[in-house]
Amino acid sequence: MKRKEKLKCPVCTKKFIPRTFYPEEAMFSTSDGKKLSGFNGYINSSGVKPVEVILSSWITYCPYCNYMLKFVKEIVKKERIQSQSVLIKDITKKYNNYYFGFPFEDYSQYLSSVTVEIKSKIETSLIDLDLTTFENIYEIKDTFKLLIKFYANLEKYCNSQLHEETDRNLAHKIKLLKLPKDLEQILLELNEIRNKSINSDYELSEEDKTKVKGAINGFIFSLIEKHLKPIIDGKKLKTKYQYLDIRDLIAEIKIYLKNYFSIKFKTGRTADNEIISFLEQIMIN
Repeated sequence: MKRKEKLKCPVCTKKFIPRTFYPEEAMFSTSDGKKLSGFNGYINSSGVKPVEVILSSWITYCPYCNYMLKFVKEIVKKERIQSQSVLIKDITKKYNNYYFGFPFEDYSQYLSSVTVEIKSKIETSLIDLDLTTFENIYEIKDTFKLLIKFYANLEKYCNSQLHEETDRNLAHKIKLLKLPKDLEQILLELNEIRNKSINSDYELSEEDKTKVKGAINGFIFSLIEKHLKPIIDGKKLKTKYQYLDIRDLIAEIKIYLKNYFSIKFKTGRTADNEIISFLEQIMIN
């Protein structure tokens, strides 16, 4: 079984995760000068044969000093085989091969295990966040309908978070969510525009339409950041998983989250690009 602990270089003494293990076969010379490898090479080679020989090795190297390390991959042993009979003449010798997998966890396996660990934490956090209220909201193309639907969902969300404030007006509830000030201000402004649109002949301007889409993205991203930032912050990940190239881990997390949110909200290409930009920001800062 491969070991999960870090490999320690015998030369520079630094610990590391092997990038990978490369196979190397032992070469054997025959009496007529031919070079053979593997089991057949050992059998056909001339000279006195030891009772045990390494046929092949796993090779890796220290990324700090480039020292090469070898581990047994396959050995062949000459072993005595005894039949049911106790007669000495029934005892024969036979070659048996023994194969060994990677002696240590390599980089790709380590990256995979860390990614699974992070995904599990993200999934738990997203369950607590409960984004079901805002699912499929991006499918609504008409901006006025989108505005009405978003604020109806926003009020449901506020009521789920502020149990003692359900009888208060929406503007009051928005202030209690403790959102970034600029986002809070936009939501309050659009709430007034929504009320005017419902109770009068007010039509949304192009500026209003832009604000609606920006407010929806801003609000959803703000909720996501609040829950996920402690888990996927790039600097924290780099400190905790120092044996990884943090860029590899961030790439895995971004792919996972982009797919998750694209499916969750059924976003279009523009929103997908905004999600990518958002993830880039919260994972690096």
